Amino acid sequence: MTRLVGGVAIVMIRVLIVCSWGMSTSLLVDSMLAAAVASGYELTVEALSAGEYAARVEECDVVLIAPQIRHLRKSIEKLAASVGKPVALIEPFHYATMNGQAVLEQVLSLFSGVQEG
Repeated sequence: MTRLVGGVAIVMIRVLIVCSWGMSTSLLVDSMLAAAVASGYELTVEALSAGEYAARVEECDVVLIAPQIRHLRKSIEKLAASVGKPVALIEPFHYATMNGQAVLEQVLSLFSGVQEG
């Protein structure tokens, strides 16, 4: 999604994090949003449980999987692939340390692959 701000195209990246219950993930979301602002990116991040994400996967640009539900990776990848969305597992260390900058970089890498392809 792109919008113009002062004649400059700003790309909004919509991220969906599939997690267990969203408690710890909400801290990561806050860290990612702060990193995005500091880096000049527009980002929306929504954390949904494994039971909720399927209805919203078409609305995002990138799907991330929280480490605690990595056992669901294949089914999440299958659904996301069916609607052309890239998927990645969040690095457990970055998740545990709530490293929003590192996860933002992961998102940007996935998103740029979509834009190029």
